[in-house]
Amino acid sequence: MSIKHWLNQQPIAKKMIYSNTIGIALALIPIVFIMLVYEFIAIQNITLQEVRVQADIIKDSSAAAMAFHDAKAAEETLLSLQGAQDILEAHLLLPDSGMELASYYKTNTPHTDPTGASKELLVPTETLSLKKITISKQIFLREQLVGMLILTASRDNFYNRLLGYIITIIFATAMAYNFAKWIATRISKSITEPLTQLIATTQRITIDRDYTVTFNTKSQDEIGNLASAFGEMMSQIHAQDIILQKIAYYDKVTDLPNRHYFEEALGRAVSNSIRYGSFCYLMIIDLDDFKIVNDTAGHHIGDLLLKEVGKRLCDTLRKNDSVFRIGGDEFAVIFETTIDKIPIDLIATKIITAISTPAVLEEQHVKVGASIGISSSPTDATSVATLMNTADAAMYIAKDKGKNNFQIYQQ
Repeated sequence: MSIKHWLNQQPIAKKMIYSNTIGIALALIPIVFIMLVYEFIAIQNITLQEVRVQADIIKDSSAAAMAFHDAKAAEETLLSLQGAQDILEAHLLLPDSGMELASYYKTNTPHTDPTGASKELLVPTETLSLKKITISKQIFLREQLVGMLILTASRDNFYNRLLGYIITIIFATAMAYNFAKWIATRISKSITEPLTQLIATTQRITIDRDYTVTFNTKSQDEIGNLASAFGEMMSQIHAQDIILQKIAYYDKVTDLPNRHYFEEALGRAVSNSIRYGSFCYLMIIDLDDFKIVNDTAGHHIGDLLLKEVGKRLCDTLRKNDSVFRIGGDEFAVIFETTIDKIPIDLIATKIITAISTPAVLEEQHVKVGASIGISSSPTDATSVATLMNTADAAMYIAKDKGKNNFQIYQQ
């Protein structure tokens, strides 16, 4: 798997963290490099300057001893180097012959012979190797060359200082990197958290089909604008969903649930009656003489009459009883109860009385009757189709017996 492919699979929060931390690391590398180079030069100059100071002190202190070839005084002068831990060895040479007048060696330092190069030693030099610093200085007394000093110092102190600085800079860089990474992570989360919540909200909406879910964010940036636009879109979809549900499940004339809604509700009611041992009564209501009203008063009055019948049914029945318009002039009522026997005949009589009461619609007096068929589950049927068929059969028997009548299904 390539890095690009792997990175494309990561969430946006991790992508931002990776990009920020990599950017921080790339920015720190040249800074650390420049600081190390600068400190390397600075420490080296300091170390070299310290050795120069030591050499100048010995040179000035040993001038008289060198002029008079006083070896004992020269030895005593060199003994002052015992307090300088970096000095490995020192030699005082006579200018003409290059012979050594006095020398100093740090403990455990191997002895060397600096004589035999008088002409070269007469020239002041500074030599740096990986392990040592060697400085040669001329010794003057009243502007007369009286000798030569060769001073050799160890570079251990230089490397110890440099190592200490490297450890310090690495520690400081790690601290700075981790702190910057922590800041970058917090910033990335603050940016991506609203987006993550927005994604979670859309997933919930996709799964639950609940367009009432809202998403709130205090962010005023592009994500905040996206959330606001998303919320507005959800509101519009919810409004459209309500309209579509009303079209799909409600009758546009009476505003009652339609046949589609009725079949789903009846299926649930029949299932409950079988599963939980309750009872479901179905009442099919067909209006008598409705065609006469439609033909004489017009379809507009017929629609108003259907709406009035729906209103009277709802006013007559209980709130937990369900009323539907399932056809042109046909209505249905579903009763769900845990009681085996309910006064269904009294309820049917009340419905017939309510429907058959004359109505005045736009100054026209209209009157219809009601033929009602009643069936129950699980007594008469254990399926939706059978329950509807038995209720329809009872309704047609009621019609045959005359208008404004009801019939309870009997096998």
